[in-house]
Order: sequence, then C-alpha cells, then structure tokens
Amino acid sequence: MIASGAHSPEEREASGVKQASLPANNGELRGGKGSLYEGGVRTPTIANWPAKLKPRVVNEPLHMVDIMPTALALAGGTVSAEKPLDGKDLWPTLAEGKPSPHEDVLVNVEAFRGAIIKGKWKLVKIALLPGKTELFDLSADPGEKNNVAAQNPEVVRDLESRLMAYAKEQKQSEWLKAQQNFLGAQGKTILDPDFDIDDGGMPHEKPAMPKK
Repeated sequence: MIASGAHSPEEREASGVKQASLPANNGELRGGKGSLYEGGVRTPTIANWPAKLKPRVVNEPLHMVDIMPTALALAGGTVSAEKPLDGKDLWPTLAEGKPSPHEDVLVNVEAFRGAIIKGKWKLVKIALLPGKTELFDLSADPGEKNNVAAQNPEVVRDLESRLMAYAKEQKQSEWLKAQQNFLGAQGKTILDPDFDIDDGGMPHEKPAMPKK
C-alpha cells in the first residue's frame, strides 16, 4: 500500500505496488508522485510580491532548481565558479513575460530511468528490462497517451544525447553508498567499480563506502 496514490495503473502493475484506493486525482495528467510523467512533475507555483510583480499567468517551462539562483540574483549575490548552481534566474520570465531561460528542462535522471523536455517534446527513458523509449508532444498530448517516438527519430536522438550529457554530469550519491540495501539487487550494479555511464552506469568514478 502507498499513500501517494497517484501512480498510473500501468506503473502500479509494472512495479507490483498494490493500492486499494486513489487518494489523489491528477485529471488528464498521467502518473503522479514518484513518476516521470506529467502527473508527477507538472505542478503550479504561486509567486506573490505586489510591489514588484504584476498579476500574470506564466506557462513557460521552469524548474524548482531555478528558485535559488533567482533569489540570489534578486539579493545581489553571486555564484562561485567552482560551485555553479543547476538552475537559472527566472525573474525576467516571471516579471517581464520573457521566454524561459532553459533550452531544455531535465525532469530527472537516474541509473534506470530519466526524462527531459525541450519545447513541446518530452522524452521518457526506462532502462529496466524490457526497457522502453517514449516521446510525447505535450502541446497536443499533455496526458502522454500517444508515444510518437517511432515517427520522430531525430527528436529522440537529440533528447537522448541531452539526457546522457546530464547523466554524465551527476555525482555518486553518498546516501546510496551508505544505504545500498535501499536499491536492493539493483544497487549492487550501480555501485560496481566497473560500472560507468557509457556502459549504462554511473560516471567515471569508483564508488566507495564513506568512512565512518
């Protein structure tokens, strides 16, 4: 049983999750909390600053990681070149109606799944066997019902390359190193010293348990 309740029927069947009732309803959006689909990642955000913001609706793709660099820029702060932030300053989009500062938006990237959005296109990759590649046109299909990957191979290749580039930037999770049982047998694969991203694993880094 789970409390989040927003997994789609196909996700519950694939994962073996059992649930008597659904405490959440995401309308036409597919999936929910913990999912890569829009029901799990598309959320409303309200910004209230009457002295600086005029009422408007912003439909540009933004990300929660944008909040820190935006607040930092508004406060007149700077970011260390040695420790860059993942997000971008979204203030011009919020205050002036300018386009999103993102060329693409990383939904998530893990060892066994990932998703990325660029313009109207969204790619969802599931690496667990048998594996699947899904491409959705969010402008026409926000419910992600129609997989159009086969009809748009060039878009798939572009988004796959972008997703892989993000995957190569990530660092090993210190928490997962210390909690290997969290991932069960799959964790043994991720933490294998010979497992690198070009072979479908983590970036070129030998995992090691943190010293006590």
